[in-house]
Amino acid sequence: MTKSKKLLTAMLLSAIIISFSACGFSENTPAIAPESSENSSSLPESSSEPEAAEPEEITEPEPVPEPSFSLSAHLVEKGGYITVKAENVDLSEAVFTDIMGNSRRFFEKNGKWYCFIPVKPDTEAGYYPIEISSEDYNYVGGVIVLDKNFKKQYLVVEQATLEATIEDTAVREAFAEFFEEKRFYFSEEPLWEGEFAMPLGNSWYKETTSFGTFRTFSSGRTEWHDAIDMAAGGGTPVFATNSGKIYFAGILGLTGNTVIIDHGCGIMSWHYHMNEIKVSEGDFVDKNTVIGTVGTTGLSTGNHLHFGISVGGVFVDPNLFLGTEPDLDFGEAAE
Repeated sequence: MTKSKKLLTAMLLSAIIISFSACGFSENTPAIAPESSENSSSLPESSSEPEAAEPEEITEPEPVPEPSFSLSAHLVEKGGYITVKAENVDLSEAVFTDIMGNSRRFFEKNGKWYCFIPVKPDTEAGYYPIEISSEDYNYVGGVIVLDKNFKKQYLVVEQATLEATIEDTAVREAFAEFFEEKRFYFSEEPLWEGEFAMPLGNSWYKETTSFGTFRTFSSGRTEWHDAIDMAAGGGTPVFATNSGKIYFAGILGLTGNTVIIDHGCGIMSWHYHMNEIKVSEGDFVDKNTVIGTVGTTGLSTGNHLHFGISVGGVFVDPNLFLGTEPDLDFGEAAE
C-alpha cells in the first residue's frame, strides 16, 4: 500500500469512531436512573415489627355422662315396693323382668326415669337380683325381701252369700279374667298430685281386716287379703284418694259395686262393696272427689269399704301410700 493510501484509510477510521461516539445510546438501550436517597428501596419502610398471629383456642368437648341406676332401698318387706331410678339414659323403650317375673316399663318425670317394683305378701323371703341391660347400659343390683308376720282370720259368711259369690265357679272365673285383663294397665304419665288421702275422709271407721291377712272362709277356702277393710256406716261417702282417671266403674259378682282409679304409672286404687257409684268410666277426678258410698254388695258380711292399692298389677299395703306420696327422688331435694 502506498503512503497516501495508508493515510487515507487512517483518516476514514478516525471519522467513523468520532461519529459513533457522538450518537450516544440507541432508543432500545434502557436508561439507568440515578439512585435517590429517598427512594433507595422499593418496599415501604415499616415503623414496627409485624404482630404475631394469636394461636387458635381449642375447645375440649364436654364429657358425656354415663348412665346411672339406683334403688330407693335394698331391703323391702313383703307387701311393699321399691323404686328404680335412672339418669343420663333414655328408657322410653326399655323393658325388663322384675323379681316377681313380671315385665316392667319405665316412666319419665323431670328428665329422669322411674319404675316401681312391687312385692306380693306371699313372696318368699330372701335375696332377689335385678338386671336391666341393653347395648348401651348394664345395671346389676338386687333387693332383700324381709319376712313379715301377717294376721290370720276365720270369716263366717252366710251360705247363700258364699254360693252366689266365691262358690260360684262362673262368678269366680269371671272376676279372675277381669282382674288379669285390668291389673297390668300402664299409663305413662303420673296423674297423682301430692299425698294420698284417706278414702273415707274424716268419717269414723274401724279396720276389720288388715292388708296381708291370711283369711279362711267358713266354706274352707283361703286367700291372702289384698287390701284393708274399713267398716263404716252404710251410705258414708267414699272419696278419691288422689287425682286420676276412672278406669272402671260397675258391678262385679265378687266385689259388688266397684270403682278403680288409675293414678298413673301403674298405681291404681280399688274400691269394693259400695252401695252407690257416683262416677263414670273415663271421668277425671280430683283428690277428695266423692266416687260412691259405703255398702255391703258382693262377697261381704256388713257395711264396709274394701280399699286396695296396686302397683304394677300387684296389691301392696295401702298404708304405704296414705298420708304420703311416692318418693321419686329418694329423699333428695326436689328439682
